[in-house]
Amino acid sequence: MMSESLFTGMLVLFWVAEAAFGGLVAYWFITQGFDSDKDTASGAQIELEDRSETLQSLAMWGGFFGLLLLGIIVGT
Repeated sequence: MMSESLFTGMLVLFWVAEAAFGGLVAYWFITQGFDSDKDTASGAQIELEDRSETLQSLAMWGGFFGLLLLGIIVGT
């Protein structure tokens, strides 16, 4: 059986994970934006993002999933 403080901690971890995911989605759309439909349809070359930005995005995803795994482990 789970104690009240552990349950509260799980709720906090859940909301932190939700906020982290929301922040990640907002970060993605603010920094990446949308390509125009004309460029997509014409097949024009789109420049790739810098390697450091890719690694930063991967680190953010890794942190998010790590936080989720921590919540699962604490909850068991």
